[in-house]
Amino acid sequence: MKILLAEDERTISRLIRQVLVNNGHDVAWCASAAEAVELLERERFDLVLLDLHLADGDGMRVVAAIEAASEPGPPVVLMTGEGVLEADDPRSRRVATILPKPFDLDELERAVNSFVA
Repeated sequence: MKILLAEDERTISRLIRQVLVNNGHDVAWCASAAEAVELLERERFDLVLLDLHLADGDGMRVVAAIEAASEPGPPVVLMTGEGVLEADDPRSRRVATILPKPFDLDELERAVNSFVA
């Protein structure tokens, strides 16, 4: 699976990338919402792992860009320490699942594997 990881904490992103690559996934990494949107415009991804708070602001900008695209976009796993989005929160429409921080590597693998065809 080709995964876009948008996470601005380098240590966390390195660990996540290592786990995903070790499980056979192709991972593109970026540290900002702007970079994530740019990558999504250039490449096709099967899944997006998205931190809610990125270096340049709200990660939900990435979700909005996916919604605005003409093609159906990849599912989004939102990584956040803020808890869950309410079902009626408009931001939750494109978020397939939420991975609460801090999470362990088993939780990460389960979340990603739930999207493997």
